[in-house]
Amino acid sequence: MVRELAVLIDLVNEAYPDLPTVVNVDDWMAQRFESPIAFLLTQGVMETGNSLTSYQVVAEAAIVLHYPKADGVYQPISTEPLREFLRHKQFSYQGKPNGLTIEIDSSTLRIWRDKKDRIEIAFRFTYNVSVPKEVTEKINVFDIEEVKS
Repeated sequence: MVRELAVLIDLVNEAYPDLPTVVNVDDWMAQRFESPIAFLLTQGVMETGNSLTSYQVVAEAAIVLHYPKADGVYQPISTEPLREFLRHKQFSYQGKPNGLTIEIDSSTLRIWRDKKDRIEIAFRFTYNVSVPKEVTEKINVFDIEEVKS
């Protein structure tokens, strides 16, 4: 989950460079933040075997963009920078901090504008994880016994 959040933070920073992010659910639920801000949340859905050396993780992401308030009125934040960035990257994004590449399922991209103070964006994405190899000791010395007949 930490790797997923790091990639999402990087993705949001690419689309909205001046927008701070919060990932702690407790802080978000208690509203311990100042708008404008982006709240990010990921949840693993399932893991499937991809090959003998890797497996694929399917996860869901939620991005909540809280609007700034000016003169008592909320100023909406456009989703167009994020949508345009994803289209430009063909819904595939490689995070800079850890190099994890996520493939976003564009058919699951949903945007809810029903709240006056925020906009909510949700989508599913997948990524591959290598199966750790067992460390085995290499044999460098061989004892060869010759048999004479």
